[in-house]
Amino acid sequence: MVVFPERIKARIFLFIKLSSYIEYIIKLITAARVEPVPLYWCTELNLPVLDARKIASKCDVFTEVKLTQPADPRPAFSADIEITRGAVINEFGDVKLAERLIPRDEVVLLNKIPGYADQADEVVVRGRTVGHRFYDVVKRRWRFRPLYEGVATMLQERLGFWAVVDMSELPERYDIHPDRILEGELPREKFRHVALATKDGRIHGVAKLFRGGRLHVIKSWRAKTPLPPGRPSTFSEVAELNREHIEELASEAVKFIREVAEKYKKPIVVSYSGGKDSLVALDLVARSGLEFYVYFNDTGLEPPETYKNLEAIREKYGVEVIVGAAGDRFWRAMKLFGPPARDYRWCCKVIKLGPTTEVLKAKFPQGYISVVGQRGAESFLRARLPKVSQSKWVAGSVVAAPLQEWTALEVWLYIYLHKLPYNPAYERGFDRLGCVVCPANELAELDLVKRSYPDVYEKMETALRYRFSEKEVEMGLWRWRGRIPGDMARWVKREKGAELPVRLRVDGGEVRVEMDAEPDPATLRHLLKMLGTVEGEYVVRGKRSVVKLERRGSGWAISAGDGKTALDAAGLLVRSAICGDCDLCVHWCPTGALKRTGPGRRFEVDENKCIGCLLCSAACPAAQYLVYRNEG
Repeated sequence: MVVFPERIKARIFLFIKLSSYIEYIIKLITAARVEPVPLYWCTELNLPVLDARKIASKCDVFTEVKLTQPADPRPAFSADIEITRGAVINEFGDVKLAERLIPRDEVVLLNKIPGYADQADEVVVRGRTVGHRFYDVVKRRWRFRPLYEGVATMLQERLGFWAVVDMSELPERYDIHPDRILEGELPREKFRHVALATKDGRIHGVAKLFRGGRLHVIKSWRAKTPLPPGRPSTFSEVAELNREHIEELASEAVKFIREVAEKYKKPIVVSYSGGKDSLVALDLVARSGLEFYVYFNDTGLEPPETYKNLEAIREKYGVEVIVGAAGDRFWRAMKLFGPPARDYRWCCKVIKLGPTTEVLKAKFPQGYISVVGQRGAESFLRARLPKVSQSKWVAGSVVAAPLQEWTALEVWLYIYLHKLPYNPAYERGFDRLGCVVCPANELAELDLVKRSYPDVYEKMETALRYRFSEKEVEMGLWRWRGRIPGDMARWVKREKGAELPVRLRVDGGEVRVEMDAEPDPATLRHLLKMLGTVEGEYVVRGKRSVVKLERRGSGWAISAGDGKTALDAAGLLVRSAICGDCDLCVHWCPTGALKRTGPGRRFEVDENKCIGCLLCSAACPAAQYLVYRNEG
């Protein structure tokens, strides 16, 4: 047997690691986008249908449901129904209209859509899109924009705000002056929505009331018929009607799980979050008959219902549950990193990847198969992810996604069909579960968190006030560090988010760094060994150049023979000042040269083992978010 020296083995490890990255990127680029699943509605039964051919004997009349892409419809729970009815009443002050458009005893679907400043959904009733519910970031309440059959119903029954105008067309973005209105019921408050019809009834539309009584046309279309009569229906009935389709999907998923297990021959670990998708993935693995474990990442920011649901899962499946707990890492790290943001997701590494890597790498040193609830319909990015990929975080591990082609509706129907113990937090009106103060949350979701879990929300608000004004906290501007999205930026009259705790300026081979935190001198000298031989206090003689770090005023100046080396040194400087205790740097070191010597930013480097690969900086959230992605 050939025995390689340690440095050669480390380089082989590095090559394998980089090769897995390249393979992952190629799969990501070439993976086909998940095709939208067609959806129909059975008129007689008043139920959605996933495959019309499979239930042709049970239904005579089908209507195709047209949804905005990526088309991921989900059930409206009782809380969702009340929120949506409230949105109609907020907009039109008409309880009868809310009852007419949003029935309590029928199946209603919601489909998340873009185009609004905050959370927004298409509302589907009896197979028809009756309108959009959307969250008003200024009024901080749900509102409703009627569309299609919803508008036709308002016009026919003279409900809410409506107008018939002396026009034969309704050009979008056109202002209709009061003298063109033949009849109607108009709001007194500006920007309320109004259902429109031309005088011949051929064209319908929706407008907003502008100053001077003008009606600004937002959208128009060929007139639809009013909402047809309905009948009481439930999601249990939907699940039973679509049983054949759901069981066919399940059989394919179970087969996929068995094939992955046979190919890789590693322990199976189901990553369970307490959400609907991971619940179904877990049940499918249980149906496969294979031995498995359940892993739960306790971020310390989960809804209380999630912990109770985890116990229900443990009881139902009788399986070993491995827990990777972050404890209070989030709150400690936020003092150094500042609040996380959508473009500054240090939290994922600190409270998710850190504990997960630590626990699972120790439990399964030879790797494992991670079965996840990832679905392509969740986003355009996830639609391009492969069903099987190499784990980026634990060498030798594989990630398998049996639900990649499933929609949220199919997931929920599987849950109803098999009466699985889903997380009751969904019944509060949440669309997704996880960290309750996640920066990916919309203001609508954060306001729901405030009402549902006031303790953790108030703790977050208190922490935010150290860095942000009351107005910035109220509008959730902490959720961005770079450019604020257009719709939100228009409302807050601001284009850029909050400043990072590290400011960088790159000028050729020199990098200027200013930080809110002080580096640990001993750790900095140790980390600089990765670049070469440390001479003097902060001078490094590397293979290609000499690197110098020196204090200049309130900041640091780093010079090197090239910009890349100077930037690497900046990353090490920042790592010696800001640490989230995730230990990903230690876990990623291929030679074991890096070790922690104390809490926070205290590390040592064994120069006899270190090969200068800087994989540790690639894993470190401080280096990645505050230096490499902060360049310029």
